[in-house]
Formats: sequence, structure tokens, C-alpha cells
Amino acid sequence: MNKLNRPSVQIGFTLIELMIALVLGLVLIGGVISVLLSNQKTYRTNTALSQLQDNARTAFELLARDIRQAGSTPCGNASVTNLLNGAAGATYIWGTNPIQGFDNATTVTPALTGALAQSAIVTQGVGVVSTPMLTSGGGCTTGAPLASAPSGIVAGDLVLMCDAGQAYIYQAGAFNGTVTELPMAGTGTTPGNTGTATGCTTVGQTAYVAQYQPDYWYIAPAGAGAPTGTNSLYRARYSGATNAAGAFAADEIIRGVTNLQLTYHMPPATGFVNAAGVGTNWAAVDAVQVSLTLRTLTNPNNVNANQQEPLVRTFTTTVGIRR
Repeated sequence: MNKLNRPSVQIGFTLIELMIALVLGLVLIGGVISVLLSNQKTYRTNTALSQLQDNARTAFELLARDIRQAGSTPCGNASVTNLLNGAAGATYIWGTNPIQGFDNATTVTPALTGALAQSAIVTQGVGVVSTPMLTSGGGCTTGAPLASAPSGIVAGDLVLMCDAGQAYIYQAGAFNGTVTELPMAGTGTTPGNTGTATGCTTVGQTAYVAQYQPDYWYIAPAGAGAPTGTNSLYRARYSGATNAAGAFAADEIIRGVTNLQLTYHMPPATGFVNAAGVGTNWAAVDAVQVSLTLRTLTNPNNVNANQQEPLVRTFTTTVGIRR
């Protein structure tokens, strides 16, 4: 009877125990969220850093290739005769200057669109060599002697014609299938030529013609779609045929490049100097030191991207010029 009348015992959590459990649960969840956010931030930072490194690697590869090959010709000529017209011809320097630097890109003429007042460099080189080679022993007084139409070269292009003993840069006219010649452009072209004769008489057995490519590297505001204030590394080229008179066609190479600094080495000196320090002695430059500063956001999709602390890194390399 005593057992039957004994009151039942209630088993469960008290209110205090429940509140303590909730607090401990919130602390645990908060810790997990904190670790998750920290890992997410680290991931975004590492991704942004990887992007900066990839962009720097691409920029250095393209720019270094132009610098290393500056002044090289298919025929291995030590000097090149520039037949381009007057002051315009002086812009597309070759001769004994495979490269030329500028401490202020806004001083380049014709003007580089949007160029900022930072370092710039122009390299002189050639594109794909046309097939076939020039007709061996052919006359070259008024242009390059060809057995068939040149590959990838059209009227108005700047071209280099060379054999083992001579090389000439001129603006080409239209290929003449009857005369089998890539002639010099006539009057009314830009930049045009100094005259109607090259100064060449005949070409030797190993002779070629190729597009002449003066490439300008500089910094300017980024193109459409970039965040406000973003700058980019550009390469501009004047081909003659595909550009408006006296203008360059610019390609945006890498976005997020905020600064380009170029310095130059001239033996026997051990240090590097800026373009003003080189003066007119560009033929003596044997190496270029390139410094690029790149900037990117760790979370470009954030609507408050302007409030983020950007990731900024500076990369430097030295490129030798092949002689």
C-alpha cells in the first residue's frame, strides 16, 4: 500500500539546465562559424594572391619576350636602314636602337591612348616571317622581290626586308602579282616612306620579308567592365594598314597593374638607371629591370568592394637583351 501511494518522480531538464545547454550550443556554433569565415577569408586571399602571381607571370613572359628579341631580324643583321618618312619614321626607331624607354608615357608620339605618366618602353622586332623567302638575286630597288604573295602582309603594313648583308624597313604597298614585288607604298600613306627607292640593288640567297612590329608597353586605365580606378598593362602597335593614320592599336594585356617601373643597365656600370640616365645611348643597354605592382580585391563580388582592403604585391625581374 505504501508503494502504491508514493508520489511519482518527474525526470527531465530544469529551466536552468536548458538555458546552460543553449548557451553552450551557441558558443559551439559561433566557434564553427568563426572557423568557417576565417577559412573562407584565407581561401579568398590565397585565390587573389594566386591570381596576382599568374597575372605577373603572364605580363613578364610577354614583355620579356619582346625585350629579349628586340632588334633581332630573320637574317641576323647588326643594323637596319629605316626608310619610314620623316618625323613619323623617327617614332618607329630601329637603326642602332633595338629598344627605347620613356620615364613618362604621355610624351610618346603619336600619343598612346589614355597613357599615364609612368614608365614606358618600345621594342623593335618582327612578326612571322613570310613564306616563301625573297627571290634570290632579285632586284630590290623599289621593294621586296617575291615569287608569290607574302603571307600575312597587306598593303600599308610596315615591313622588314633583309638578307645576310642588308636590311630595310619601309611601308608596303599592294603586292603586284605581275611584277612579283612587294613595293614601297606610294604618296598619301601614313607614315609613308622617305622616297620611292630603297637603296637596295639585289638580295642574296638567304633573304626574307616580315611584318615590322614596334611594340609600346605602358599603363593606362582599364577597359569596360573594370572597377572604377583600375589600371591595366597595355601593348600598343602601329601596323600601318589596320590603324587610323598616326594611331596605335592597343591591346589590354593584364588588368590590375597599378605601376610599371623600368630601369636600364649599361656596361661597365653595375647599377640600373632610368630612361633619362640612358640619354641617347640606347644601343649600349644590355638589360632591362622591370618592376610591376599589381592590385586586386580579395572578394570582387562584394557589393561593398570599395570598402575592402585590396591585396597589393610588387614583382621585379631583370631581362637581358640578345645581341
